[in-house]
Formats: sequence, structure tokens, C-alpha cells
Amino acid sequence: MTRHLTIAVLLALAAALVCTLAALAAQASELDALKYSTGPEYRAEVARIFVTDQAYLRRLEVQNKPVALVTVTAYNAEPMQTDSDPNVAASMRRVRPGTIAVSRDLFDKGWVFGRKVRIEGVGIFEINDLMAARHDKSIDIFIGNNQQCQAFGKRHIRAALLSI
Repeated sequence: MTRHLTIAVLLALAAALVCTLAALAAQASELDALKYSTGPEYRAEVARIFVTDQAYLRRLEVQNKPVALVTVTAYNAEPMQTDSDPNVAASMRRVRPGTIAVSRDLFDKGWVFGRKVRIEGVGIFEINDLMAARHDKSIDIFIGNNQQCQAFGKRHIRAALLSI
């Protein structure tokens, strides 16, 4: 009887080993994919997209990807332009260059914290904050100083929610 129990335990251990090896193989595959996404091929693809911004946005529109005509403005961390704590965004992270605030209608459509957005002719930004409820189809780019914010002005351009 103990011999059968020993064989059963060995079979269970062998099955567990096979499952572990399969999981390790899957992780290795994910690491290979990550290596591509940060390697020179990925950077070349991002550069190509920058160069062909117009064509890229049109292609996204044809593929029914989230592209919107939005009002784009700029803001900085002044109490008059923010809530009671001007240095903390709605995502509970600090505001910083390279981040944006989106209007609540866009947020409700999946433009949520941490996602990347390409703004036509401006660049790629990370969603980090929410705009006041009175804004619709709007994006606010965080820029450190007031003069640059005023120089940026108000623009009506296309923006695309990216899947990277």
C-alpha cells in the first residue's frame, strides 16, 4: 500500500514540475516581448509614428480606435488652476511635465489614469489628472510655468488614446 502511495506522490510531484516549467516558459515569452517593447525596434517604431503623425491618426480613425477632436490647453500647479493641493493630481500622484488632465467625459470613455495619449503635433502624454466637471472633450497639459501655459494657448486638435 505504501508503494502505491509513494508512486502517487511522485506522479503528483512530476505534474507540479511540468506545470512549473510551463509557467516559466510563459514568463520567458513575456520577458522576450518586454525586451522588444523597450529595445531599438520599439524606439524606431515610436520615431516612425512621430514622423507620420497625421497618417497614424487617420489609420486609428479607420480602425475605430479612440481618436477625438479635443480642446487642448495647458495648466500649471497654481492654486487658482487646481484644487486645494496643487501638487497632487486626481490620481493621487504628483503633477509633473509629461502628464495631462482629461475631461470627465473622456475619462468615462476609458481615458483613465496611466493611459498614454498622443496629441497631434504636440507629443505623447500620460493621463494623471481630471479637469473640472464643466469641461467637455478637453485635455489640459501640465506645463511648469505660467508664461509657457499662456504661450501654448487654446488649440482644437485631434488626440488618440494609445494602447502602449
